[in-house]
Amino acid sequence: MRYSSDSLLQLSLALLKSFGCDEQEATIVADHLVNANLSGHDSHGIGMLPMYGKQIQGGSLVPNQTPDLFPPTGAVTCVDARRGFGHHMALLSLDHAMKTIPEHKVAILGMRNAGHVSRVGTYSEYCASKGYVSIHMVNVVGHDSIVAPHGSRESAISTNPISMAMAVNNTASPLLDMATSKVAFGKARVAHNKGVDMPDGCLIDSEGVPTNNPSPMVENRDGALTAFGEHKGSGLGLFVELFAGALVSRDTAADAEKTPHGAINALFSVILDPAAFDDVSAFESRANLFCDYVKNLKPAKGTDEVLLPGEPEIRARADRNANGIDVDPHTIDELLDIGSEFELDRNTLQTLLETV
Repeated sequence: MRYSSDSLLQLSLALLKSFGCDEQEATIVADHLVNANLSGHDSHGIGMLPMYGKQIQGGSLVPNQTPDLFPPTGAVTCVDARRGFGHHMALLSLDHAMKTIPEHKVAILGMRNAGHVSRVGTYSEYCASKGYVSIHMVNVVGHDSIVAPHGSRESAISTNPISMAMAVNNTASPLLDMATSKVAFGKARVAHNKGVDMPDGCLIDSEGVPTNNPSPMVENRDGALTAFGEHKGSGLGLFVELFAGALVSRDTAADAEKTPHGAINALFSVILDPAAFDDVSAFESRANLFCDYVKNLKPAKGTDEVLLPGEPEIRARADRNANGIDVDPHTIDELLDIGSEFELDRNTLQTLLETV
């Protein structure tokens, strides 16, 4: 079933306010989640709300939190998000860290102890909107690990995403937003909810044998996600754990406390002012020249065109704004169920949904 983005936004706002979020925080989180759906990343969209509700009930997520914004040391800024909503805490932390850019031309942020930050590409886009180049890495602790390092049958890290973006004048400014696992866990959750198999190479079972069935992993954490690109993606995922975990946070997947429904993120970000390297217009000219060069390459047989990183998200937004966002019935039921647990009327919530 396809729903209008505005109706999904209204449903999200109602749920977040019932969780205890004030108007500002509810709007930030709801906008983030619905924009993730619009961008084609359903794994990080409104389907996360039931988990957030469970985390609030369990005490591992705190609405309307005030983060500890520590003074910078040179260009390095640390923040303790105090288990606040990661979507909100990350924006506050980035704004705080970027105060070092006028003097140093760079801001390096280490934010620890945050609730789930959801789609990391949002923060690359946020920095790009201010004219900056940035790279972001996120780890997650608080629950059992879900990704097996290359060669292992046991999981040891999470999906440990990396995102980066450049602010250039091209129609589609390049944006990379990827998990270091072959797919995000949320994609396995979506496949499970839809009752469909996962593509080859995404999952292994408890013996380390490839499987396409997402249900054991989603329901019981039986098995693991695989790293993309075998040892290469595995190596990147391990270094994300070292940067965002060992360097920034106080925990890694090796020793962090596990809590019911826990998902505690740490964010390592480097934000650069391109003016430190050259005249900004000259940089943009070179970047656009290279992007155009790639776009004009001859497509491989069976491929319509060569896409830049970030173009699939732009096209998904255009399609979903026009034609609605597809949300499976199981996810809708989960959203209505968590609303009921927070004393919202199920039928009233249902009336907020507008099909397209």
